[in-house]
Amino acid sequence: MSFKAGSAAAAVAAAVATASILMAPAASAADSAGGNSIKPGYVCTSKHTQTTGSAKCSNLARFDQYRAKVTCIDSRGIKAVFYGPWKKGKSGEWSSRKCPGTQGGRVGVYKAGYQVELM
Repeated sequence: MSFKAGSAAAAVAAAVATASILMAPAASAADSAGGNSIKPGYVCTSKHTQTTGSAKCSNLARFDQYRAKVTCIDSRGIKAVFYGPWKKGKSGEWSSRKCPGTQGGRVGVYKAGYQVELM
């Protein structure tokens, strides 16, 4: 059996095109409209005073964890990020971190947030 170079290339191209169509994810109207977007089941909140930032999360799975993420700013406008201790998902406890150097008002909290690790 003999093949022509052009027909063999056409057969390979057709096979690749068929495979890519079969392996492509199906799109639906709901996907393009954002109807099937995945949203996290957990809820986190953060708060801060002039010197300390805190965060708490709820509805996390057993092995998930979270911690406070605190951005501190000094009197020169220089920012630095610090983190509170990790808390396990089901604890519901506050994770807090005080900005270093807050004595005398030289450093304060610029903003407070959280970091979540899903296992």
